[in-house]
Amino acid sequence: MVGVEELRDLSALVVPRVGEVVEDPSDLVEPVRLVDGSCVVVEAVRAYLRDLRASGRSAASLRSYALALLRWFRFLWAVEVAWDRAGRAEARDFMVWLSTVEKPVRPRRAGTPRPGSVNAVTRKAYPGTRYAPRTRRHNRAVVNAFYEFHRDWGTGPLVNPMPGRQGMRDPRADVHHNPEEAFGRGRVSVYQPRVPRREPRAMSDSAFDEVFAALSCDRDRAIAAFYVSTGARAAELLGVTCDRVDIGQQLVGVIRKGSGDLQWLPAMPDAFVWLQRYRQGLREQVPSGAGDAVWWTRRRPWRPLTYPAMRAVLVRVNQQLGTNWTLHDLRHTAARRMVKDPRLTLPDVQWLLGHAHLTTTQVYLEPRLEEVVERCRTHHRQRSEPVAPPAPAEGYRPEVMAALLGVAR
Repeated sequence: MVGVEELRDLSALVVPRVGEVVEDPSDLVEPVRLVDGSCVVVEAVRAYLRDLRASGRSAASLRSYALALLRWFRFLWAVEVAWDRAGRAEARDFMVWLSTVEKPVRPRRAGTPRPGSVNAVTRKAYPGTRYAPRTRRHNRAVVNAFYEFHRDWGTGPLVNPMPGRQGMRDPRADVHHNPEEAFGRGRVSVYQPRVPRREPRAMSDSAFDEVFAALSCDRDRAIAAFYVSTGARAAELLGVTCDRVDIGQQLVGVIRKGSGDLQWLPAMPDAFVWLQRYRQGLREQVPSGAGDAVWWTRRRPWRPLTYPAMRAVLVRVNQQLGTNWTLHDLRHTAARRMVKDPRLTLPDVQWLLGHAHLTTTQVYLEPRLEEVVERCRTHHRQRSEPVAPPAPAEGYRPEVMAALLGVAR
């Protein structure tokens, strides 16, 4: 370990990209594993992921945790420190390194916008070359929880190298909080990066119409119509099966992320019209029984439509329109439309979106950038227009008032 006086030269540190996260969807017990450079499973991470699996975490959550721990173990392997010998200095240097290192480079097509630049149409920034504050914040929390797990089981160090909240002695934060009062802002955890405030980017009606017109088949139009009318998450809607579509009541049943509950969501009639057009085009080429997927690929062999495939559809639309919309922006669009409807209360929108806390839904109450800009432009136009003098009260002649007040006629 490195002390206070011996500081590592992080600018010259080279962290090899050894090890990887191995996924096996057929393994229901351990769908995700972390292996080192010799393809040997890291047992410390394996035990932690097994504990998360027992707590009901999904395979996607396990993959996210494993990737965060992969960054941490790569750093420890580079500085030649065992995971159970890491201290506060390693945690500090890791967070500094994570904020300065560049992410693994993905293959980019010719003409792809520069990372970090802002799209001229959507005004959304493209992902940068470095890890975002939210990613670093998540990585810090995962490492902290990893060592807390091994400390509780007696298989790791007694002191967590990744410290928690400053000055917090009781691990049960806000345990005696009054539910009728708002939560107070406590101290920030050590090495916790600040997350910039981000506005939910929703499409305007004209922007959605352009995206909808650029879709090339009835399947994609039906999916877009369901997205923008139900507010369901991308993976939730793609996982809908035939027995969870009620055309008569215009409802669609989705399995909620996190809780795993079945929730029926209303959708607009046009979505079911496009769905019927899509089904008629299939002509019984794919199974349509209970438990069978609703959305399928367009080419043989027929396979259920996945998130990467639907994302590729939107990528082609973005290339055609010069935009950088995402599937989650359709959910933001639905939320904005629901909030603006006076017939829907905020708890109604919370229930439709599947938010656990009402404060998550409240972010959609903030004014949109386009609305603020338009009101500000109206303000500037009114300020630039000459203000006519008020007319004199009844019974007073204008020339008398001008002579009395010294106003030139």
